Amino acid sequence: MPATLIVTSSYPRKGFTTITQLGLKALHLALTHAAVISPRLPEGLVEGLMSDIESFGDVVPGAKQARSESVAATSEQFAALADGHERARQVRAALHRLKAPVDVKRAYGVGRRTRKDSVSDVKAALQQILDRAKEKPAEAASLGIVQKDVDGFALALAAITDADAKQEQRRASAPLTTQERNRVGNRILAAVARIEGAGRLEFANDPVKRGSFEALGAGPKGRRSAGAAGSTTEEVASG
Repeated sequence: MPATLIVTSSYPRKGFTTITQLGLKALHLALTHAAVISPRLPEGLVEGLMSDIESFGDVVPGAKQARSESVAATSEQFAALADGHERARQVRAALHRLKAPVDVKRAYGVGRRTRKDSVSDVKAALQQILDRAKEKPAEAASLGIVQKDVDGFALALAAITDADAKQEQRRASAPLTTQERNRVGNRILAAVARIEGAGRLEFANDPVKRGSFEALGAGPKGRRSAGAAGSTTEEVASG
C-alpha cells in the first residue's frame, strides 16, 4: 500500500541548491541499489523524486520572478499615488492662495486631510476635484484650472486604479508561487529522508555502503524565511 509523505509549505530547512544536490544523490543511490532497497520505499517515491527534481528548476525562479513582479507593481503604485497626491495638493494650495470662496474651497477639498500613501484617500481627492471641475467648467477656468489639468486628473486617477489592481494581483500570486516552490523542496527532502532510512536499514552491517546513505542527512541547513510562520501542511501519497 502506498505510504504518505507529510510535507509543508514552510521555507525548507536547507538551501535550494543543497536540496537539488541531495535529491540527485539520493536518486542515484536509490537507482543503484534499487534491487535491495525498493521494498523498503513507498511505491512511486523514486518516480516522484525524479519529477520533483525536474520541476524544482522551474518553480524556484518562478517564485523569485513573482516576488520581483510584486515589488515592481508596488513601486508603480507608489509612483502613481505620489503623482496623484501632488496634483490634488497643488490644486488645493492654489485655491487657498487665491482666497477662493469658502464653498468653492470646500467643493475642491481644501482643508481635507489626504494621506499620500492611501489609495482611497488620493483617489477620493482626485475624484472630488475632477467632478467639481467638470460640473462647473466656468468656475474652474476662473480659478486657472484648464482642460489640460482636468485631463491630467483623469489620467492620474486611472493610473492609480490600474496600478492598484496590478499590485493586488501580483501580491496575491507571489505567495502561491512561493508556497509551491517550498512544497516541492520539502517533498524532495522527505523523499531523501526515506531513501536515507532505507539505506541505513539495508546496509546496517556494511559501513561503506551505509556511509553513502548517512551522508544524505549531513550538510548545512538553510536560513529560515520570515514567511515560514504562515505555512500549510500537505499529505502527499506516493504512487
